[in-house]
Amino acid sequence: MSARGGGAQGPRRTEHLRGRVEGAADALVPRRLRPYREQVLYLVGGGWNTLFGYLCFAALYYFLQASLPVAVILVLSYVISIANAYVCYRYIVFRSRGSVLRELPRFTSVYLVALAANLVVLPLALRTLPFNAYVIQALFTVAVVVLSYLGHRFFSFRHRQGNAAERETSPQDPAAGER
Repeated sequence: MSARGGGAQGPRRTEHLRGRVEGAADALVPRRLRPYREQVLYLVGGGWNTLFGYLCFAALYYFLQASLPVAVILVLSYVISIANAYVCYRYIVFRSRGSVLRELPRFTSVYLVALAANLVVLPLALRTLPFNAYVIQALFTVAVVVLSYLGHRFFSFRHRQGNAAERETSPQDPAAGER
């Protein structure tokens, strides 16, 4: 088997990389805020995901508005943004080791609720408010950040809390003793 092929080395390499990513993320959290590590990293990750999602929508809207309805552009931007957000929240914020097959549908459903609301609010707001799509979407995004944290914390990654004690004592987690 090749060195890239996996074997026993693959999981060790993945855990090593995961530990480095978690350590780098932890370095973003000031010492006095460490008891709130998850919330601070969610705000940082949420800020990134919000910026990424908004820029994704803005770019798609700019390039595709002449040929696609705003609802289609919105759906496309959500698909791209959900993939980005899942990776960020799974590995950096919530540090889940749960099944992707179980988490990803839950994670996606949190955003599908937001998307459904957005599909109703955006067209109505465009017709009734004196704002353009960029402003309306920016305002809607703020609400999504707060509500999605609650959805992910208590639904998408809810099994993670049961694993917290296990992670604290895990020899594979080099940062466990620092928390």
